[in-house]
Amino acid sequence: DGHDIPVTKSDDPSVRGNAPLEGEAGLPFDVAFDERAEFFRAKALDGDPRAQHSYALLRWSGFGGVARDELESAKFHAAAASQNHLDGLAALGGCLRTGTGVKRDVGLGLRIIDLCSGLGNPTGVNKKAALLESNDDDFGAVRLYQEAVERGRVNALLLFNLGWAYIHGSGVEADRERGLNLWRESAGREPDEGSEEAAWNLHLELEGEDRDEANKWLIVAQDLGYEC
Repeated sequence: DGHDIPVTKSDDPSVRGNAPLEGEAGLPFDVAFDERAEFFRAKALDGDPRAQHSYALLRWSGFGGVARDELESAKFHAAAASQNHLDGLAALGGCLRTGTGVKRDVGLGLRIIDLCSGLGNPTGVNKKAALLESNDDDFGAVRLYQEAVERGRVNALLLFNLGWAYIHGSGVEADRERGLNLWRESAGREPDEGSEEAAWNLHLELEGEDRDEANKWLIVAQDLGYEC
């Protein structure tokens, strides 16, 4: 339940208070991608909710030089959620829905996802859209992604998902160039979750037509620890 992970003691409204937080922690340029897990963990244990969310994502994916650990991921998402961090809350809703690292509670998980999506949170939108896709409602999923873009509240994974829809014509008329540009924007947000997948798929999509750009994205994907 995250009770053993510190929370921020500051009264700064940017990290505490009624205004919800969202987004991942920033990574200083002097910290290598393969050292980001250690960096985020230190900040997470100091009570930073964005770092708690970022570290939780790495414990889920196994990127950044850490072993995949569902329980640790859920604990750090819960710690972030306890500090009003919407992405952490939405991710925790996904954990509850599937019983990943926590006792399963499908109803509560779905309510949390609906809440976060309704508030326009990108992680909430991603999870709500994934549920629509699982029910063969690709059009509804794309509509959620597009509305998020119109609001200007997106994350790297949301941009990757929408780019995938445009490239493959899933729920929207195919537009390869628009899809590629969305993937470029996603990959440019490295090391946020989704950027590594965008970089790898850009490499695959472009390797037959622009080897230089394809190789650039391959290096990004490898640096981020994506298992190519």
